[in-house]
Amino acid sequence: MTQNRKGQKKTEPTPAPGPAQPTGQAAPVVATPAQALAQALADTPAAPWNRPAPAQQAAAQPVKDALTEALAAIESSADAESVLDKLESAAGSTLAAAIADGAPPAKSVGEAADEVKRAAAQAPGRQQAADVLAETARAVETTHGPARAALAQAAQETLNPERQDFSSLPAHGYARRRALLRQALLHRLKPANALDANLFIQINHLPHNRVSNGFFHFLTFVFNGGGGWYALLGAAALVNRKWEWKVVRTAVVPLIVSTAIVEFPVKAFFRRRRPFIEIVRAIVVGKKPGTWSFPSGHSASAFAGAYLLRQNFPSLSPMFYALAGLVAFSRIYLGAHYPGDVVIGSVLGHALAQGFHRLLGGKRKK
Repeated sequence: MTQNRKGQKKTEPTPAPGPAQPTGQAAPVVATPAQALAQALADTPAAPWNRPAPAQQAAAQPVKDALTEALAAIESSADAESVLDKLESAAGSTLAAAIADGAPPAKSVGEAADEVKRAAAQAPGRQQAADVLAETARAVETTHGPARAALAQAAQETLNPERQDFSSLPAHGYARRRALLRQALLHRLKPANALDANLFIQINHLPHNRVSNGFFHFLTFVFNGGGGWYALLGAAALVNRKWEWKVVRTAVVPLIVSTAIVEFPVKAFFRRRRPFIEIVRAIVVGKKPGTWSFPSGHSASAFAGAYLLRQNFPSLSPMFYALAGLVAFSRIYLGAHYPGDVVIGSVLGHALAQGFHRLLGGKRKK
């Protein structure tokens, strides 16, 4: 349950059931237009085969024009709150149903852009901004391939130019209006979640470039599920055959169990949404995970592995914990987790590994 600005309780929406998604992909259904818009603005760079042609980018210009006009209507915090209220109610309900029901995709970028233009032209003055934002979210969510990439890019260039791909583009002078919209979204979160979200933005919006993106993406890939630790443990067992059973019993098994506990029952219990679903200005590098956010499984396995390897190689403890810290940091930098997810995941993984290590006969190294 969450509370809105008036203190009224409302049920937390959950992802609708649907076909199983490949690991690392976002959930197929977005609960509200505001969350759909957040997803669109956090879209990762399109794959080479999905990059829009210049003609498609040009066809999406009306979307940018309509969104720029929508931003112009947000001159105060009250305006931003009003836009979101309308987005989640009158404008949002119909479009949320269209998204959830899998509305047929637009035939072209131009067709989708025409729908956004029509929403801007037909809406009453005070309703226009909400309708344009909602129609943009619907257009992005119900198109695919290069067409989706062109529409998402148009939305990102207007509403989220700070994203690493567009940081060099002109920001239309509307930075303050975008900040008001972001703060209005954060105000709808509980106080603790709002603090976590603000910390997330501060870390997630650190400078991004190809080198740092590649480094942290590679690190998070290698240590997915503790993979990097298994490789190190396997190498140690090959060097000293006497360690084989000891490594399996006191390190591999605790690492597997600790990671599994966090990734499955704990995440399923808390069911927290990913930051790129809740926050409009999230920067996401790589594929969007489709599982729940709290706590971070990568962080749990990273610190579980650091503790377990430390028991066999105490002199290398600083290196193990430095690696674990980088893995945990990468989850915020890449836009996959809130800081709270990472901190709790790290502590929980470390504690579970310590407990199972002792349970299976391991001796603690000071």
